[in-house]
Amino acid sequence: MNSFQAFLYKFFSYPCLILIGGRWKTGKTDFALFVSEHLTRIPYKNPDEFLITEVASNIETYGKYPFIHDLLSLKQWLYSSNKRKLYILDEASEHFSSRTSMSSKNVAFTQLIPEISKAHARLLIIGHQLSNVDKTLTDNTYCRGVFIKTSLKTAQFFSDLVNHPIVFKDVPPTSIKFDPYAIAPFTEKPSGKAIFKDQDKQVLWEWCHGKSFKSLGLHPMQLNRLLRKYIKISLENDVHTSHS
Repeated sequence: MNSFQAFLYKFFSYPCLILIGGRWKTGKTDFALFVSEHLTRIPYKNPDEFLITEVASNIETYGKYPFIHDLLSLKQWLYSSNKRKLYILDEASEHFSSRTSMSSKNVAFTQLIPEISKAHARLLIIGHQLSNVDKTLTDNTYCRGVFIKTSLKTAQFFSDLVNHPIVFKDVPPTSIKFDPYAIAPFTEKPSGKAIFKDQDKQVLWEWCHGKSFKSLGLHPMQLNRLLRKYIKISLENDVHTSHS
């Protein structure tokens, strides 16, 4: 494990919110994807287990990561399993501006932030002007630190948890393909049909949105089995008790 990976291990080994800011065209999105690459390669507890096992984003990565760009789908993904997840949100200055802090989308997203611990999640949030981002996202109650990109190859990290800024130089570009000129969307509700890799989840989604079990080619007992399975998963994800 190199020094950069050791740093990431320290700050991402449990649920957190980290911000990335900086001037226009300093490679903030590229850097976020670069961080995600390392997080999915850092061993966690044993060589066969990694610090982050699932990543999703509102950045189009052409199939590398799930393209999740609405609040409903994000919630479903966060609670879909107990695996350690990272969600990268780009263009937070536009989607969650402090000027619209009372909008339903802002309120719904900020209400989700305290739940990241239950979802075993980490949030990496990118904004051009962090001073304009909704104050809940920058509050040190949730935010553990801020990366500031000062150039394409340099980033500084600021946090109450370190005595002085940490400087990272000669940062290489990500190997993940993405369009640096594309707008990263984020809406409150899905704007189109949701697509799941898991066929059972796809069937349940279609049924929840009005399709009959007959039109989906299901016997009532099959639907009952699927419902029991995913209700059980949902309830288990929400159980957080301690035992003395």
